[in-house]
Amino acid sequence: MKTNKLISLGKAFAIAVLILGIIHDIATFTPLIKTGLECLSPADLNAIIYMSLMCGTSFIISGIVLILLLRKLEQIRFLTSIIMAIGIFLALAGILSIVFMFDNPFAWASLLLNVSVLLIATALKKQLG
Repeated sequence: MKTNKLISLGKAFAIAVLILGIIHDIATFTPLIKTGLECLSPADLNAIIYMSLMCGTSFIISGIVLILLLRKLEQIRFLTSIIMAIGIFLALAGILSIVFMFDNPFAWASLLLNVSVLLIATALKKQLG
């Protein structure tokens, strides 16, 4: 696949990762912050809220950084290493989401989307070195 097409596809997946992160953060407010979980102590609930918000926020930040880096990739070739590192991080997050939330459809969406980002990052790394 040509570099321009890979970059465009990478941007589309980066936007999807960003949107998934926004959905994750919004979804955190519904059951956790609005109603809480009675089975958890206040300290445990706060820890779960923090971890959930940070997970969604890491997707948001990863998506934004990928979009910005992919715009400059053809001019600054060493950005492929940074994009690859983000792809590895996202793929690991996708795999762990399945490990810990097998029945959650968003975990599967995260896995497919994030592994796709890694595949695009790998292809760009091969083409641009």
